[in-house]
Amino acid sequence: MALRHQDFLQTGFEGAVLLALKRIGGTMLFRMRMNGMAGCDWIAAVALEGGGEERIALVAQPAEGGPLRVEDAATSDLPVARIAEAYAEIMGRLGTPAAEDDKTQQDPKAEA
Repeated sequence: MALRHQDFLQTGFEGAVLLALKRIGGTMLFRMRMNGMAGCDWIAAVALEGGGEERIALVAQPAEGGPLRVEDAATSDLPVARIAEAYAEIMGRLGTPAAEDDKTQQDPKAEA
């Protein structure tokens, strides 16, 4: 819904997605040029928080024009849906508190 209030022509695809995510508190994981594959020119994978649970969604710019589409990555038929879910899982593992603790222990200046 936040995408409907964006001036897509002025901000471009990435700008429209980022502004919408800023309004609702989401994060862009990546964007990918599709050049008409699967009927899309651009796709962005986004992480959305809701009800204490993170959901991965895809925002697609249809090749034929019209409004941007948003699909749940778990149920999407778009070819990058599984990539988006795997990428989010990897990023989640890299951002765990345990990884931060390891970095602090390896940095001798952090103990001082």
